[in-house]
Amino acid sequence: MDTVKSKNSKVYYRHQYWNNIPIVLEYICENYTGNKQKWWIADFKERYCEQPFEHALVMMCGNGWVERELYDKGIARQFSAFDYLEDLLEKARAKKAGRRIHYFQADANLLELEENKYDLIVNVAAMHHVQYINRMCRMLCWALKPEGVFVNTDYIGPHRNQYSQRHWHYVKKINAQLPQQYRKQSLNKPRLGTMLHMDPSEAIHSELTIETITRYFDIVERHDTNGGVAYPLLTRNRNISKELTPDMEKWVQYILQEDRKYTEAKKVPPLFSYFIAHPRKTVLQNDALLNACQLEENAREAKAAKRDGIYSLSAYYQYRVKKWYRQTFKS
Repeated sequence: MDTVKSKNSKVYYRHQYWNNIPIVLEYICENYTGNKQKWWIADFKERYCEQPFEHALVMMCGNGWVERELYDKGIARQFSAFDYLEDLLEKARAKKAGRRIHYFQADANLLELEENKYDLIVNVAAMHHVQYINRMCRMLCWALKPEGVFVNTDYIGPHRNQYSQRHWHYVKKINAQLPQQYRKQSLNKPRLGTMLHMDPSEAIHSELTIETITRYFDIVERHDTNGGVAYPLLTRNRNISKELTPDMEKWVQYILQEDRKYTEAKKVPPLFSYFIAHPRKTVLQNDALLNACQLEENAREAKAAKRDGIYSLSAYYQYRVKKWYRQTFKS
């Protein structure tokens, strides 16, 4: 089966993101853990890891920094981790040193795991790249032990970053209120065509993450960290560096203040979430529900495959018109 996945590792680890700025990281920590100085890993270890887990799985591990940090912090005695891109796996293997980490290559959409193999599964910014998200969540539920833990920190914002006009209006409004020297100059709403070209798996079903996970897991706590305003303004903003001047810091704080205000007023959605969940094993015994959910997913993907990977019919028509316009007038 041909699936949607990133085939180019060059799109990763190359930009400054909002969380590269120290005071933004403090803002995220405060939202995630209630403590500006406590990252989610320290919070998780303190409250859920009195003794190390025996065997943990890290989803779509990239260059391996997640499992290396978790191993070094004593979260689990051994790790397994997978990715589709072999060049990233080579980098991860090269850096694992003496750590007990087993790497394997796999397409997340076709992943097969053993039943009750892991007592911890970790998703760090991976689920939003999964096309067959229902299948994946069912497989994770299957592979996690009954008392196991699923920890997630991920993007849960709009599908393929297709923010609503209302949402983007507020982003542009705050940007216009910044001094000229700190404004994001190339503030363009992400184009669907560009998203498909750069990485068709990016945020492919991010809007379905919470809904689908709660089909197979019980979320015992959830902490969103906003981002609807701050993330687009601070990510890849060449006018704001992580080495903040006092004046620059004042305006970054202003962006974060507006980010919280607009999120709490529900004018923009939260874009990121940290949560802890346990598998709901009983759902795996409901064959009728499992079949219905998978048939629904298969039908959705079959329709999208006929539309160049686009899920909304109206978005597909707009995409085709814009593509025709560019081809016609550029030629």
